[in-house]
Amino acid sequence: MSNLLSGNMFVSVEDCLDVFKKECNKKKADVNQGDNYPRTIFIDGSWHLSPDRHGRSEYEKGPRIRGARFFDIDDVSAKGDNLNPKSLPHMMPPKKLFEATMDALNIKNSDHIVIYGTKGCMTTARAWYTMRAMGHAYQRVHLMQGSLEEWELKGGAVDTNSIQALKSDDLDLTKETMYKAHDAENIVDMEEVLKVVNEGKNSDSIIIDARSEARFRAEAPEPRPGARLGHMPSSYNVPFIDLLVESDVSKFRSIEELKEVFEKADIDVNTDKNIICSCGSGVTACVVASALAQIGRDSKKTFIYDGSWVEWGFDPDTPIVS
Repeated sequence: MSNLLSGNMFVSVEDCLDVFKKECNKKKADVNQGDNYPRTIFIDGSWHLSPDRHGRSEYEKGPRIRGARFFDIDDVSAKGDNLNPKSLPHMMPPKKLFEATMDALNIKNSDHIVIYGTKGCMTTARAWYTMRAMGHAYQRVHLMQGSLEEWELKGGAVDTNSIQALKSDDLDLTKETMYKAHDAENIVDMEEVLKVVNEGKNSDSIIIDARSEARFRAEAPEPRPGARLGHMPSSYNVPFIDLLVESDVSKFRSIEELKEVFEKADIDVNTDKNIICSCGSGVTACVVASALAQIGRDSKKTFIYDGSWVEWGFDPDTPIVS
């Protein structure tokens, strides 16, 4: 059953339904196996740009894919003066917190993980990127192309009872964990990005900004009051929404269409330079990183600027083109 998904980053609702059914049948055929076989775990990674939608509460209320867990990018993140002195939102979690979270969600290193979202969710790529950055094998982390709504329409089983999603404050971070992770990889901080900006064309990296063209050009206000307007010098603009299917933003465009978007922005996706993806707060930058991976770019040479504009735009000393 795992072979159907293995190595495929993007997986269709149909393939997910097939895996789900086969796994249910396998459990029924040998109830003594328990969890001692490769499993596929569904994770609701919903996070919404609109303040009117809240992924956690929608998951808790239901419906949700039967047996699905919820991964809260706001909650499972770096917090406190030591780990996050600027109090930036949803920064990559420390290793111990991620390990404890995966144990609490009953997820093993050997499991396949399918990240999905609710209708209208455009940001499940952040949960996908977190899993990979923290060490879950890339060939076992998948993004479902299609939302919970499509799953239901095609006959997928759901749970409708009310439950409570995991809260990181309830975890004991002193306990030894079964799940093994590592510190977040392919993440850069402001100091590293500033070095790239200052080196200009001589840098070994380029920067892609996933915000809208209007925000990039300082023609629209930032959603966070007080942030300066504009963009980093020499950065490229690829609005993340251009990478998604207009009629269904839970799906990415075809590989050929994705290539055209980057070509239009004058970006060579096969460049030997590192590509640093930035956005408002490190979430939609992961949409760009996902698209680059789907095209075939080596993910080891793609990075996320975790602080993104919520850090850069509020710092009075960072260079900005406005």
